[in-house]
Amino acid sequence: MKTINVRELRGAIPRLRETLAKEHELLLVSNGEPLARILPVARKRHVPSLAAHRAKMRPLQRTVGQLLRDDRDQR
Repeated sequence: MKTINVRELRGAIPRLRETLAKEHELLLVSNGEPLARILPVARKRHVPSLAAHRAKMRPLQRTVGQLLRDDRDQR
């Protein structure tokens, strides 16, 4: 992990992408005290739509109200 102070960060911003690709993490310090960790943002993965997921599910044989009533009766 590379340590960088606030003043160096101002000059490093144009090269920040390359620095993070090389170092994978930066520690930002101010007056010798750790202030923050700078990490690259993970790329978002494709998430299928909820509607497509629901379409694959088989429909319930009973309504939610019926299921709740049965659960309450069993207690």
